[in-house]
Amino acid sequence: MEYLKTVFTKVYIRLLIAAGICVAVGLILVAIGVHSAASLKDQQIASRWGDKKDFAEVSVFFSELAGFKEEGVTELKYKISEQLRQDSLTREEDGVRTWVYAYSANGKANITFKKNTAEVKVIGVGGDFFLFHPIRLVNGSYFDDSYLMKDLVVLDEETAANLFGSSDCVGQIVEIGGVMHVVSGVIKKDESRLDKLAGNNEPTIFMSYEALEANGMASYISSYEALLPNPITSYAMNTVKDVLKIDEKRYEMLENTSRFKWTNLLKRVPKYGTWAMNSKGVIYPYWENMARGMEDYLTPVALLVTILFAYPSVLLLVVLIRMWKKRTIHRGDVKNFFEDRVEDYRGKRRKRDGELEIYEIT
Repeated sequence: MEYLKTVFTKVYIRLLIAAGICVAVGLILVAIGVHSAASLKDQQIASRWGDKKDFAEVSVFFSELAGFKEEGVTELKYKISEQLRQDSLTREEDGVRTWVYAYSANGKANITFKKNTAEVKVIGVGGDFFLFHPIRLVNGSYFDDSYLMKDLVVLDEETAANLFGSSDCVGQIVEIGGVMHVVSGVIKKDESRLDKLAGNNEPTIFMSYEALEANGMASYISSYEALLPNPITSYAMNTVKDVLKIDEKRYEMLENTSRFKWTNLLKRVPKYGTWAMNSKGVIYPYWENMARGMEDYLTPVALLVTILFAYPSVLLLVVLIRMWKKRTIHRGDVKNFFEDRVEDYRGKRRKRDGELEIYEIT
């Protein structure tokens, strides 16, 4: 018992208080990091689809030299479905999809309504694009591959205001590249600093990739995304990689679902400052630029949290080693020591609150 009293001297108490502060600050930073990562809805389809442990999102970004087009999408769809079937990862229920995918390409165009014309960035999309990217709708609806007609477009609020003066324009006919299109919906883009830095600050419209290609505004698909079962680590990513018969120098692949894990962020520390560089001719879409910006923000946070948690861990280890070397302490002593401290605290509290009466014995 006496040894324990010497261990928990004023110096050690101060060190323990500092350790507690480190843990508290570390937990706050962890909470901030989790919230920040979760704010990127484009990276969270695995959570929305089911258990994160069971599914993983894989993204592939192509250079122009890869020449990836809709034929490649069709081939990937067949090969991935076949691989999942062979691995007994398909579901037999009618209407239940085992996996989903989306793809996109960028272009520029002039969009016209009567006498009003606006120059916009065009994102041609296919598959379940808006399932992967649930941009907030303010009017109307999205579209997907189930629509037979490929003439639907989704405008952002800025474009809708430039053409119609408001977002109340669903069903209106607009002209893009000499072809008539129907406004399906209007979306509201986020206006955060990260969005603007990532390139999500231009007037933007969404149309089918098929229409984009037909209008001559895109020559290749630049982004492909898939959500797959992931029964073991990296299964989803390896499945896509194995069936993608394109030179690896012409595309970049990553698993979105695990990119913000603490351990993965720490792996980036040695490469910090050069991680975002690529020499493959890949142009990232705005949502990937945002994710990479978030990685750059969270990497030093993860490093700082590691340091903050390391200090109390090392302090605890030092105390335990000193106790062990003295060999004058037993488990019962530790228990009795802390029970005495708790009882002393309760006694002082009762006395302070007037609950403890002191009687003089005569």
